[in-house]
Amino acid sequence: MNAEKKTVDVSVILPTYNRDAVLSKTLECLLAQDPRPKEIIVIDQSREHDAKTSSFLKDLIDRNQIIYIYQAQPNAQRARNTAIAESTGEVLLFVDDDVEMGSDFVGAHWRNYMDPEIAAVCGFYLEPGEVPLDELPDDCSHPLTGWIYTPHCYNKRVDSYLLSTCNGSLRREIAIKLGGFDENFTHTLLDDTDFSCRMKKLGVKSVHDPEAKLIHLKEPSGGKRPGGVNTFVIADSNKWYTWCYFFWSNFGWRSRHELLGRLRTCVFRRVNIYRPWYMVLALVYCVQGGWRAARAIRDGRKLGLPSIEQTAGSIIKREQVTN
Repeated sequence: MNAEKKTVDVSVILPTYNRDAVLSKTLECLLAQDPRPKEIIVIDQSREHDAKTSSFLKDLIDRNQIIYIYQAQPNAQRARNTAIAESTGEVLLFVDDDVEMGSDFVGAHWRNYMDPEIAAVCGFYLEPGEVPLDELPDDCSHPLTGWIYTPHCYNKRVDSYLLSTCNGSLRREIAIKLGGFDENFTHTLLDDTDFSCRMKKLGVKSVHDPEAKLIHLKEPSGGKRPGGVNTFVIADSNKWYTWCYFFWSNFGWRSRHELLGRLRTCVFRRVNIYRPWYMVLALVYCVQGGWRAARAIRDGRKLGLPSIEQTAGSIIKREQVTN
């Protein structure tokens, strides 16, 4: 029956890190797609899997249902860049390893690309406790950074550049032109928003499509997100590094209101007035993260793909060797 399904020119890219049952469920949903994608690329950064997941993955590999790549050092950006380089589809579709979707998910993304002007599709997804929104929140009104707060659960089709790697697609040529993802993002926070900022600067057409939808389970185990230390110190140095690097790299001094707002809400919190030792600790993490970000900004972006011109040249060289 699966052999009779129509195949569309889409490469699904799925990085995974220390996930088992939920990863298997995500793959089952992708394998049930109609139309089905051209290929599913799994970049596994896990130390190990349980016996059931290992057996499931081995079976998929043996039956050529997935392209499996192992990456020893966890870095979601490097994993995505590796997959982009290995992909052959016209369209790249990024998903997380803890999502569920209906069988028309790939087809919903692909239908957008019948319009040759569309370069990217920002998909719709719900996280635990969320409901679809019919109105944009006030955060979206800021003239400089408001667009990065477009809710992923917005119920209307609109122009949007906020491409989430939980559920987002774009033409492969655009990903290559951008140089891929910035590997200076060592945690999964604002990494795809940074990619979106650079895509927005290209001036290509990108849309938010509520029909291209899935459920993001937000599995607490696995993944690699920066967090806090306790209920009083709610931003560690990794989170501060990410915030400072992202906002300064993309908006410069104009984003000072974003960073000052985080300083106020994460360090100079009312609950810490009576716990000044926590305020000091929170400030130390802020300084540590900011210093790391300054050094990363000084050294420049760490893009994992060559430019589109370099890629075209390498393709020519391979063809010459083959012939």
